[in-house]
Amino acid sequence: MTDILRRGRAALLLFGLLTIVPAWAEEAPETVDGAATESGAESDDGDAVSGPVTLRLDQGFVLDLPAGWVLEEAGADPGDGTGRRVVRIVCETPACARTREACTLRLRPTAVEGEDDAARLAGLHASPLSRYVRLRAVLKSTSAGAAIRRPLGPERFGPRDWIAVETEAAPRFKSGLFAETVIGGRYFGAICKTCETGAVRHEAARSILGSLRRIERSAAR
Repeated sequence: MTDILRRGRAALLLFGLLTIVPAWAEEAPETVDGAATESGAESDDGDAVSGPVTLRLDQGFVLDLPAGWVLEEAGADPGDGTGRRVVRIVCETPACARTREACTLRLRPTAVEGEDDAARLAGLHASPLSRYVRLRAVLKSTSAGAAIRRPLGPERFGPRDWIAVETEAAPRFKSGLFAETVIGGRYFGAICKTCETGAVRHEAARSILGSLRRIERSAAR
């Protein structure tokens, strides 16, 4: 009788354990390399992905960086590029670990001459010599053996007109999108590069450039 009671208690204990263990498994946090993670808080490789940032530059220029794009060497304020006429923004999303997208943004210290912004923009490369020099420069900036993928000409990013040209790099080099515009008499240029080789590329760069605007009250900076 004692053996029967002992076996009965053991069976009840085993049944209790079998019902408790699945509950523990459902409540346990998911981990990566032993660390608990929160959905949306980290990228696939465990690095934090920054949210959208409004980037302020000299001369009143402002643009929006989507999640994962950051100002390189931002210092204390990741949204403040003032005090520099040349800044570099880079993409740090998991997808960009492959495409390695980045843009260099350039301003000029002096205003562009012309009657209005449309005339100033058209005048940037109005002469054949200026167009030749521009195309030679973008090919050299891309790689040896690079080709023109989309010819130099007007293109619209967001609500604004630009003069842009796209290059196709040699293997193992980044292809480029080179774009310029004028707002309120002030020049803004961008050089965006990517390892992407598909038909759709520079999509994020075009979106960023499409957000460009200028705040007049800061124009004197």
